[in-house]
Amino acid sequence: MKTIRIYRLTGLSPTLFRRLKAAQQEAARVWNLCMETHKAARLTHARWPDVMDLQHATRGQFALNAQAVQQILRAFLGTIQTTRKLRREHPEMRMKYPWRTKTFYPVKWPAQAVHREKGRVVLPMGRGHPSLVLPLSLPDNAGACTLVWNRGFELTRLGLRSRKRNRLPARCKQPWTSVRFTWPP
Repeated sequence: MKTIRIYRLTGLSPTLFRRLKAAQQEAARVWNLCMETHKAARLTHARWPDVMDLQHATRGQFALNAQAVQQILRAFLGTIQTTRKLRREHPEMRMKYPWRTKTFYPVKWPAQAVHREKGRVVLPMGRGHPSLVLPLSLPDNAGACTLVWNRGFELTRLGLRSRKRNRLPARCKQPWTSVRFTWPP
């Protein structure tokens, strides 16, 4: 079972606050590049960019971890897919493809990119850029993290709740039981 926990980031130094804000602005630049690429393809009636095209366009250009950039690409392509489906099935909604430029966008790190140390969390920002170090202690089952703004910075953590599973005895070969029904009785 998945759990979500929100950590309010209070008492941040001005430098760390600026770095968190810059990270969200960098994520918005990734989204805007994807949006402009898709918009140009739509207007010229060219083939729409897929995940490989967008990964090639964004590779090495941003001060974000590569996995964080991939998370933004997945979110963008999911938005395109949902908009396309809604336009087809519900034309009365008049859905628009992404067209506005964003100033800020939440930054997402997958579980394997989040490093937990005693009393702090280290979030990588890509090759050649210093990592973000947040004064938080996360539990061992912490998974992916998202940096969001909600009248102050918050770190949303997705975790897996450990649950004991019923294990089958070693002598049991099949995890199911065959039952034969005969009708009428």
